[in-house]
Amino acid sequence: MAAEPLRAVRDDLLSGDSGLEPDMQKAFVSRVDDLIEAIDSADKALSRLPHPSVADAAAKMAHLFYASGRGWRRYVAESPLSPERAEELRTAVRSSAEPILGYLGRMLAQRETVRVTQRGDGAYGLPCAACGADAVTLSMTRASPGVSPQLVVSSLSPVTVFRPMTGPRMNDVIKLLDAGVVEAVVHHLRETQPGGCDAWCEVCRRVYCKTHFAIEAQWSGSWHEATYATCPLGHEHEID
Repeated sequence: MAAEPLRAVRDDLLSGDSGLEPDMQKAFVSRVDDLIEAIDSADKALSRLPHPSVADAAAKMAHLFYASGRGWRRYVAESPLSPERAEELRTAVRSSAEPILGYLGRMLAQRETVRVTQRGDGAYGLPCAACGADAVTLSMTRASPGVSPQLVVSSLSPVTVFRPMTGPRMNDVIKLLDAGVVEAVVHHLRETQPGGCDAWCEVCRRVYCKTHFAIEAQWSGSWHEATYATCPLGHEHEID
């Protein structure tokens, strides 16, 4: 059965020997149940016959990485849970996820290489490797008549939602978009644009959409400190 290490941690928490107050114990058990549900659902999606659902499994794994991400790890570190119990929890998450990640990685590797989607009227999309939906949109726009056109590139960031391009660099990107090779477009954006292409996972060498990235923004009051994205195979990178 999937997620056995996490089930053992949950049973241990329910035994009442964790040293946590009842409300905090309930919060921990609830979060562990959420992690178990994500892994079980991903396992079922990949076991679905005759057509395993890579998209559903990838979405569940992205949720797993969000639910066990930086915010949760900070909460655990600041809780009365002993360092030994905290390490057991981290290890249980990794051990429970490992078989799913291996299978999901193989399924993603078997998929056909995606190409740029041409939407017409100067609009393009870079398809998500997990589901085929647009992970990045690139659209030609004019702010007003007589103004030079710009190419507006979408972002995963909750802070910088769009990034505009103009001039020769924009023209170079359009040529690459028309050629249709996603990796060539991504490489150019990463080399020439301050924000690069934040939907790209450098380890996977694939583009993923917001549904298939775990996106965590860190704030200090109203001040945005950073935003991190973790792909469905667990590779994290900073996007803002």
